[in-house]
Amino acid sequence: MFSDDVKGFLGFAIKSVWALELLLFLRTHAEDPPCTVEALTRELRASELIVREALAAFRVAGLIAEDESGAVKYAPASHYLDRLVGDLAAAYVTRPLAVSREIYAADAAKIKNFADAFRFRKD
Repeated sequence: MFSDDVKGFLGFAIKSVWALELLLFLRTHAEDPPCTVEALTRELRASELIVREALAAFRVAGLIAEDESGAVKYAPASHYLDRLVGDLAAAYVTRPLAVSREIYAADAAKIKNFADAFRFRKD
């Protein structure tokens, strides 16, 4: 259903449906002035901690730019990243449940891998 690139992107950069909503909000407002964490918290009715965590993941993924005051805006580091976000946005409009399942499946896989690291093996 989703390409391996989109699945990998979700696993790396998008930790929750809420984070996806934040990213899509920033993308929609890419031409607006940069947004502060406080403004994003108010606009999206979220907690500041959740906004900061999502923005940290976006920063690492190369999806946002930050100015000297700490305000952020959507600014993918490459056309490839922008295309991935665009593909994801289109899928989210037409198949929101499938996208949600994929986000949480990536998270569940990480938890399983972590748990498997503690399994006792018969040697």
